[in-house]
Amino acid sequence: MNGDVFVVDDNPDNLTLLVGILRRQGYRVRVADSGRRALEMIRALLPELILLDISMPEMDGYEVCRELKRDAATNAVPVLFISALDDAGDKVRGFESGAVDYIGKPFQAPEVIARVESHLKLGRLQKALEARNAELSRLNAEKDEFLGIAAHDLKSPLSVIRGYAEMLREHPETDDETRDAYLARIAMASSRMAQLIQDLLDVNAIERGALVIRTEPVDLAEAARLVVEAHQESARAKGQTLRLEEPTGSARALADAVFLPQMIENLVSNALKYSPHGKPVLVRIANAANTLRLEVVDEGPGLSADDQAKLFGKFARLSAKPTGGEHTTGLGLSIVKRLVESMSGRVGCISTAGAGATFFLELPAA
Repeated sequence: MNGDVFVVDDNPDNLTLLVGILRRQGYRVRVADSGRRALEMIRALLPELILLDISMPEMDGYEVCRELKRDAATNAVPVLFISALDDAGDKVRGFESGAVDYIGKPFQAPEVIARVESHLKLGRLQKALEARNAELSRLNAEKDEFLGIAAHDLKSPLSVIRGYAEMLREHPETDDETRDAYLARIAMASSRMAQLIQDLLDVNAIERGALVIRTEPVDLAEAARLVVEAHQESARAKGQTLRLEEPTGSARALADAVFLPQMIENLVSNALKYSPHGKPVLVRIANAANTLRLEVVDEGPGLSADDQAKLFGKFARLSAKPTGGEHTTGLGLSIVKRLVESMSGRVGCISTAGAGATFFLELPAA
């Protein structure tokens, strides 16, 4: 077992003996011959384990150990005392100062190796457990955020559905035109709910590794053309123009044919949502040597540095708001990022506040 071990002893013979035993086992060993020097070196570069002599001039091992345990940067490093002291009181004092074990003098190589290996394993298990606990805490916090946002985002369209349904029930004499308008709003609200639920399911599937990505040669231009055509009505409703700049040459990318339109749709719909009324949105494709790049360019308000930093995070809540009251879950771009990376591509944004934004997808050329 390799590991970083620090040995502190003012006796050169002891240092030579311990270093020899440990290095023959493949350990990386650093040494100090005084307590103060040891503290400086340990704080500069943390070892995994410290072997610390008790009887040293100026600053004994107990004091060194207490200093290490008082310092948040070093208190997690296990300390094993090395000493010829056999008195039970000395050992109790050592444990009270923060040591985890003793190695007696004169040294027996098998004992030294067994104790060092044991405490290195325990230390690594402890670190792994702490990391796992931290990850579980993060996931638990994310779950709470997940449920809170889902409840909040589902509440509004559900209220719309219930409100219009009650109006129709309480006023059966409502004329056909008004009834159709109410039903259209109910349908729109249920679509919002369905989209949020689908986004949540997609995120969950991606993180569980349950989403199967199959890359194959796909016509990127054709996928973009279909998305642009599907969003023409949304663009017209805001007086916007949505245009595809056709590429020159082949535009076949290695991508998943099912998820590619979803990624493009997300970028295009976001550009329309966040662009002011009457502004153009351009979709274009560039063909490099081994990469195809799809860009969605808008003339909206652009993004601040703070917004750009959290743009592709889950449930991102940006200072920029949709310009027509459109709904957004904050999940779309995080899904796009995970999908495109699983296709060996990347997604990004180039923007300056007040000067529009260019979102891009890059995928391997087929």
